[in-house]
Formats: sequence, structure tokens, C-alpha cells
Amino acid sequence: MIVSIEGTIMYHGLGFVVVETGGVGYKIVLPEDVAHSQQGQVRFYTHEIVREPDHELFGFVSIEALELFWKLIGVSGVGPRTAQKIVFADTVEKTKERIMAGDLSFLTNVPGIGKKTAQKIILELKGALAQEPDFAVFDSDAVEALISLGYSRKDAERVLSGVSGETTEDRIRAALKRLGR
Repeated sequence: MIVSIEGTIMYHGLGFVVVETGGVGYKIVLPEDVAHSQQGQVRFYTHEIVREPDHELFGFVSIEALELFWKLIGVSGVGPRTAQKIVFADTVEKTKERIMAGDLSFLTNVPGIGKKTAQKIILELKGALAQEPDFAVFDSDAVEALISLGYSRKDAERVLSGVSGETTEDRIRAALKRLGR
């Protein structure tokens, strides 16, 4: 699965951008307003959907937005386009807060979400979102590096929340020392 793409925007389409990296152009599905606000060099976190005859990459500007998207598509009746609309309806933190608070009006104001679907999202995600760790990981490159070394995302985020360093490499070294204890 393609989880992130970094490159240069070479084309803006209706609800998508084409990002060129390594001589290959990737079509990234984004909400219209987000697609047109992106310029130049970008990094998107993506979720790949493969269905005959389509092959789509849904794009997000942060790993936290992608993780919320993954939770949303796990809810029965919520497809990738609807989940992406919910993620981009507000900031990731505010969207999570509204779901945990049971804010039906927030969800029903998202195009394509009815009252029953909104209730199902709140019922299924309220507990899952409340159990997420309270700390924020600011260095996604360090998290991905630790994951590539075989550590779980949860362990990587836990350890990185308690280390400091000026560069990504410094934070990775400090995290590895802690993990090695």
C-alpha cells in the first residue's frame, strides 16, 4: 500500500491533483478546496483503494488525518469519499472532539451523511477515539523510521513522546536507546 507521496504538483483537476515524483505522476483524490490550495512541493499521506475498474489514492495532509480516515472507513456504511469529507470538515482534533461529544449536527452537515450514519459513526468511534493516547508525535519521519525497523506504531509514538533532539536523527537515536533498555 502506498502510504505517502512527496513530489511536485503538476496538475490541478476537479477533486484531485497530480503529484509527480521520480518521473511518475500520481493522481491524489482530495476535496476540491484542498486540491486547489496545494502548490509546489508537497507531501500527502495516502490510502489506496483498488476496485475494478478503479485504482484511487485518497490524500491527506497529515498522518493523524489518515489515521482518522482509517477509523471512519471501518464503520459500516461509510465509504472512502464520505470518510474523507468528514476528515476535512474541520481540524482533525476538532472532528475527533465533536465525534466524542456526540455532535450529530456536525456530522449531518457533511454532504452524504444522514442521521442514521452519523449515529453509527458516533456509536462506533466514540470509545475508540477516547482511548487514543493524549500525547502528540510531532516527527512523523521518526515514527516511520522506527516502524520500518520493526517497532509497532504505538511503541514508536510512546517512546518518541518522551525524547528530545534537534534533528530527526537525534530523536531516532534517543528513541532507540530507550527501546534498547
